[in-house]
Amino acid sequence: MKVATTPTQLLEGFPVGPQPTACQHCGNTLQEGDHATVFAARPADSDQWAIHRPYCPTCSPNPIRHPTVGCTELLAKCRLGTRADLATQQSRLAVIEPELKDSSPPTNRATDPRAIPVPNR
Repeated sequence: MKVATTPTQLLEGFPVGPQPTACQHCGNTLQEGDHATVFAARPADSDQWAIHRPYCPTCSPNPIRHPTVGCTELLAKCRLGTRADLATQQSRLAVIEPELKDSSPPTNRATDPRAIPVPNR
């Protein structure tokens, strides 16, 4: 079953990683209550999303600079909250109040000349 949703609805409550996690660029610790930017992606042939890179506000990239062909990518500002599983006594950081900053459909491709070319079929 497929369900249509907006990027904001998709990211709300999405797990970011264990506590604490670190900014992908500078390594600063990100904790519950911190503001952050997250980069999420989904390959075109999959229905599974993943948050690949969390950033602190200082290191936050503005646009998606090098889109990946074949992946839908989202860049969103958010606040980090906690998502707890009481049965296992585990908690993870999660996206709260996401605000979409940029997106890239699976047909976009990096314009960097060093990007790997897509083979002709």
